[in-house]
Amino acid sequence: MGSKPPVVQGHHISYDPAVVVGVTKGEHLVLTRLQWYCKKQVSRGLITALKVFIALNESKAKEL
Repeated sequence: MGSKPPVVQGHHISYDPAVVVGVTKGEHLVLTRLQWYCKKQVSRGLITALKVFIALNESKAKEL
């Protein structure tokens, strides 16, 4: 049996103006939780880790 295609969901980057990007279901969960947990403050360590993640993965990203 082949693998199932990924479930794509729209994630609001902002509401005013409305900016929505397509992400997989798992990515949507991570982004939603990240935005929820980091409402009040964000550590420099998190920002650094995200920048490294982007640098390592940006070339492999797929348009959904």
